[in-house]
Amino acid sequence: MRGGGGGGHGRGFVDDDLKGRIYDRRLYGKLAHYLKPYLKWVIISFLVLMLVTGAELVTPLIQQTAIDEHIVSDKTVAIFTSQAEHDDFVSRHKVLKYQDYSHDGTFFVVFAPKERNKIDQPILVDLEERGILSKVPVQLVPDNAYNRELFTERFRLIESPEDEIDTLDGYFLIGGDKIAIRLDKLDELGNKEKLAVRSDSSRSLLILAMLFLLIITIRFISGYFQTVITTVFSQRAMNDLRHDVFAHLQRMPTQYFDKNPVGRLVTRVTNDIRAIDEMLASGVITIIQDVILIIAIVTLMMVLDYKLALVSMAILPLVVWLIAYFRKRTRIIYREVRKYLAQLNATLAEHIAGQKIIQLFNQYSHKRDEFAEINQTYFVTSMKQLKLFAFFRPIINVSSQIATAVIIWYGGGQILQNMITIGLLMAFTQYIRRLFEPINDFSEKINVLQGALAGAERIFDLMDLEPEDYRDDMHSELKLVGEIEFENVWMAYNPGEWVLKDISFKIKPGEKIALVGHTGSGKTSIVNLILGMYPYQKGRILIDGKELDKYALQDIRSNVGIVQQDVFIFSGDIAENIALNNQDLSLEEITQMAKYVNADKFIRQLPQQYHEPVMERGATLSTGQRQLIAFARVLAYDPSIFILDEATSNIDTETEILIQDALEKLIQERTSIIIAHRLSTIQHADRIIVLHKGKIVEIGSHFDLLDRKGLYYDLYRLQYT
Repeated sequence: MRGGGGGGHGRGFVDDDLKGRIYDRRLYGKLAHYLKPYLKWVIISFLVLMLVTGAELVTPLIQQTAIDEHIVSDKTVAIFTSQAEHDDFVSRHKVLKYQDYSHDGTFFVVFAPKERNKIDQPILVDLEERGILSKVPVQLVPDNAYNRELFTERFRLIESPEDEIDTLDGYFLIGGDKIAIRLDKLDELGNKEKLAVRSDSSRSLLILAMLFLLIITIRFISGYFQTVITTVFSQRAMNDLRHDVFAHLQRMPTQYFDKNPVGRLVTRVTNDIRAIDEMLASGVITIIQDVILIIAIVTLMMVLDYKLALVSMAILPLVVWLIAYFRKRTRIIYREVRKYLAQLNATLAEHIAGQKIIQLFNQYSHKRDEFAEINQTYFVTSMKQLKLFAFFRPIINVSSQIATAVIIWYGGGQILQNMITIGLLMAFTQYIRRLFEPINDFSEKINVLQGALAGAERIFDLMDLEPEDYRDDMHSELKLVGEIEFENVWMAYNPGEWVLKDISFKIKPGEKIALVGHTGSGKTSIVNLILGMYPYQKGRILIDGKELDKYALQDIRSNVGIVQQDVFIFSGDIAENIALNNQDLSLEEITQMAKYVNADKFIRQLPQQYHEPVMERGATLSTGQRQLIAFARVLAYDPSIFILDEATSNIDTETEILIQDALEKLIQERTSIIIAHRLSTIQHADRIIVLHKGKIVEIGSHFDLLDRKGLYYDLYRLQYT
């Protein structure tokens, strides 16, 4: 904190614009650092995710099998009367997917109609003319007693199917417990008879349905556990990151907090980390799944039918270009959204903290307009983001529908030519839908990813800033004697704007020194330098004969107790605020400290006394009560050096007398530095250092300085005339 001696600089925000690349590998590297301790769970989550992906790929194949093999299962049959002719056909047409049967010296090669179209046209015509390849489709059914009895009763048995291959007007035996029957003959049967005849298909469909249900169940269970595992490790990683960001903030130099509003820093620890958490929980892993799923679907479609796959994916280059454009635009807009959100939070925090001043000075309208301007900027930027998202997602939806329409048009034509099956067309429509689902969701996931990366930029931009040098390697938990010496010290908060100019003085252990001067003369700056809150540019500061930068900051600050004019009270109770982190203090000792500074009297009047809860910043306590608690807090700290910065300026005269009496007892053999505008509180100081515009103009006791009739004399006359 910079007080009257700080000179003060204007309220300027540090530039919140980030100029880095759209994608920076360092962000991924830094995020991976926080996932590394939970790598096992990341791998488990990924493996479980592969089960979900596998389920996405298998289900359309099950549907295709059900349709092509059991629902629409017409076949083409090639009939050979010699083994040699059969073997020659099979060797010449290895590309065919077929079933091989034999009965009474006749050999049957049965395959789907689409396989028929893989045979070269001249060869196909030759086979048909030679009476080897049937022109009519057939159906294979089980060779059982029911079917034989039914078919014998209703249809004609073809003894030599090779002789009637052009018509196959009936049924014939092909071996392998199968009967082949002309497809249209089955239409002459009743519905129940059809089901009975095709009992093997009914059983197979039931098995496929159960398999489909099992895969869907595995997918559901896998999805549940994957979500739980991903959420757990992402929450733990973000817990670590949130802890590190807060710890890093605590070690930042005081100058950093001078330039950054509280609301902006709160945004770093809350909103920005929340965005990363959302990305880890629902973005990164699923994006990996989407990429794998897209590659797998494209590969599978190419294997099933590369021509139909190429036609159906003709629109993909346009979609890829749209995604690349959208990704670039959203990252830029998300940067803006995060920046204005931080400004919004900063303004809100500042106005809430200063609400009393706003009310006292009737600044409602002005502050409302100021907030409305920032809010409107955030709103406009958010609307840009939403409009971009609203444009992108429908485009992807339309692209999916166009791809489906292309499949129906081209695939339907292929079916009419017996080039593909209905089941394959159904599988392709399923795959194209699954292909565009991750692409469609990609827009939303890109939103999450862009928001997270924009937040990560700001978080790691903060984490990359050098913290205050605490010099922990010098830590020794020593107890200082309290000798302080300044030797020709120059100090500036901003380059070239000297706040302290050639300051030299020495304070002996146990000596009581007062610093006086006009506002901005440098009093508080001297205190800030002793505490190591700001750097100085020239000269030396020695504590107990040793240069300040040779001490660990923890050692210095643990030996210095300070009471400032603006007392900060933490949420908690009275006893906790007096003891702070000194857990060894008993309630009796805390009570004794409070009695020394006359705080015990008002504390005893509270409903819960020392366990009375206090609101944020001690809002329920008066200014004088907060300062009395601060006195008790410092006394409980038991420092070697006391610094009182305008500490009694808001305490009534009666209370001030009691505090002065307590302090006289407690500052024995302790160095004390008192900053005061009320000269009555420092008349008994051993020496008074008078400052003016950053320079020491007088040093002496109260009466010596009055006799000199210098600046101190003028200040004294102004107060008491």
